[in-house]
Amino acid sequence: MLQVWVGGALRQERRTDVIACRSTQHVSIPNPANIEARRNYPVHKFDEDGGMYDIIKYPLLSEKACRLLEEFNIYTFMVDRRANKPQIRAAIETIFGVKVIKCNTLIPNAKYTVAYGVKIGRKSLFKKAYVQVKEGDSIDLFPDDPEAV
Repeated sequence: MLQVWVGGALRQERRTDVIACRSTQHVSIPNPANIEARRNYPVHKFDEDGGMYDIIKYPLLSEKACRLLEEFNIYTFMVDRRANKPQIRAAIETIFGVKVIKCNTLIPNAKYTVAYGVKIGRKSLFKKAYVQVKEGDSIDLFPDDPEAV
């Protein structure tokens, strides 16, 4: 490296022949043992008969939820906050008799009711689940005979 006087100080000259690439993507090959372990993942069993009905609170029918339902066959449910994805998947498959392809969950931010600068209430904190079912399957959210389901 050459040393050059710059601004009254002795500095090293930069090398211009080396180009550093800092944005590299790491792609790894899946481990066959992990694939086999996922294939043999145990199916979730419920402790009591009503346990699965406690997980699913109600279906959500907002504008976005209806669009997802029409375009991608994704249903949106409000579920118990402590329920995990395998429990939600098993509950949907058991209650509605459909095959679940994918289950995504999120906990929305709490919304507070403020009056005169004081927080006086908060919306209930449920978990939101987006459940994608198999192409030919569908869920009847408003059955004619609710007792039959």
